[in-house]
Amino acid sequence: MKKEQIEQLRHLSRKLVRELGLLQPDQSDVNATPAHWHALVEIDKDPGITLSKLANLLLISLSKVSGLIKSLKKDGLIELKMGVDRREKHLHITAAGKNVLEKIDTFSQNKIKGAFEFLDEAEMLKITESIDRYSSALEKSRLIRERVKILTLSTSRTIRKQIVNMIENIQKNEFSIPITEAINTCVLKAEQDFYYNNSYNFWYAIDDNGKIVGSVGLKKIDATKGEIKKFFVIKEYRGKGVAQKLMNALFSASKKHGFKTLYLGTVDTLRAAHKFYDKYGFRRIPDSILPNTFEVCHLDSIFFECDVNDSIKKFI
Repeated sequence: MKKEQIEQLRHLSRKLVRELGLLQPDQSDVNATPAHWHALVEIDKDPGITLSKLANLLLISLSKVSGLIKSLKKDGLIELKMGVDRREKHLHITAAGKNVLEKIDTFSQNKIKGAFEFLDEAEMLKITESIDRYSSALEKSRLIRERVKILTLSTSRTIRKQIVNMIENIQKNEFSIPITEAINTCVLKAEQDFYYNNSYNFWYAIDDNGKIVGSVGLKKIDATKGEIKKFFVIKEYRGKGVAQKLMNALFSASKKHGFKTLYLGTVDTLRAAHKFYDKYGFRRIPDSILPNTFEVCHLDSIFFECDVNDSIKKFI
């Protein structure tokens, strides 16, 4: 998908949300946000729903859901009942909540009916099917992202070989990088470059089937400088938040170790990676200003640096 198409879809999505009104009918007697109404709708659809399940449906944290529930309960729109497991409370709509839901339904239905007056049956069906496909695609992408786990490298040689195989497949088969056999052995010998301060500073991503889908390592240069190494994500998982998750782990460790500046070297053909670095505050630099102890790979021709405190705000 081209950048222009993505921007157009984002614009149309914002316009759709704006015109639908975010489920925000006139409720002068209740001080609530659109999130309150979404919560109320979900509770009505699933009487007895738990807080944790509601948080998953609304895609917000449990603490934020707790705040919503307290507000709805205070306004008399819901009630909490104890279940078999007394640690989990179950949510139910009250009569007052039903009255508010009727207003929400009327508000939303009138919005849609008004729009459909300008469309014929075929157009309405096409819109319904398209929105269903789009929302389903968004959900699938989110679930893929949520199911990916970031793990810290262990002493397992099997895992290390799998990571190397993943990296080499990208280098050789996707980008035709003329690698040598020794170029990725730092993963196999992680104790030399990635073990310091009593921890391994190399992370890999796995999907829900246990397949390795990405990796990144943090090499110590000196007390205030680090180097990002072996940052790769397989093609199927790019653009799904895996790279950000890996970088979250790396920047958290950078802060813990007291690194102020990070450096990396890469090849010219990894253009998408360059854009990723640019987006998150990395600066291109000549190799002449790299730290003296930075070991330049013979394949690398482009170099970046970033201030940890500046970039960390974009990742953590």
